[in-house]
Amino acid sequence: MSDWPDRRLLDLFGIRHPLLQAPMAGASGVALAVAVSRAGGLGALPCALLSPDETHAQVEAFRRDADDPLNLNFFCHTPPEPDAQAEAAWMAALSPYYAELGLDPQVPRSAATRAPFDDIFCTLVETVRPEVVSFHFGLPAADLLARVRVSGARIISSATTVEEAVWLAERGCDAVIAMGFEAGGHRASFLTGDMNAQPGTFALVPQVVDAVDRSEERRVGKECRSRGSPSH
Repeated sequence: MSDWPDRRLLDLFGIRHPLLQAPMAGASGVALAVAVSRAGGLGALPCALLSPDETHAQVEAFRRDADDPLNLNFFCHTPPEPDAQAEAAWMAALSPYYAELGLDPQVPRSAATRAPFDDIFCTLVETVRPEVVSFHFGLPAADLLARVRVSGARIISSATTVEEAVWLAERGCDAVIAMGFEAGGHRASFLTGDMNAQPGTFALVPQVVDAVDRSEERRVGKECRSRGSPSH
């Protein structure tokens, strides 16, 4: 039994300690998820770089070694369209650094291969039934999100601004991950492309707490009124 005084997160995810492993695509896998789970935290598998078959195999491997809640993490981005003009502008801006480091700017660069959450991944979630499903860059389409919820999974996602946090809360996220400016290239912005609009973590967290609490009060009140019951 954890001595942590606020049990909301523990009870929400069914874990012993308020520790959530970051699902780092390409840098973590089953072994880390199992270790975190055995230590009492929420183990996670990053699925953005995995095929559905690879994800299924990793879930099975986790279940063989751990009997605890598991988080599957997916991206919800729109894959970018190639833009030769923008690419050329970036290369022109970076060319002095290539020259300084003796690098060849003509060396082919690998393309992004992170796959967004889709019907196939949603079917996988319905099959393997993880206890938690987390998303990066917003949420999937409403029909897919509804299927994830029906599967029994808790749903969480990342917000880099108060506006994004409220957006997530109003769409039924069970918890919101406040991601401050310090996250750098890992930031999961989805309602704005203006990086200057994002506060640091210590400023963002209390603002999100206040805004999401108010958003939840409005949502519950709306539901009560729609059912013909008085709201409080």
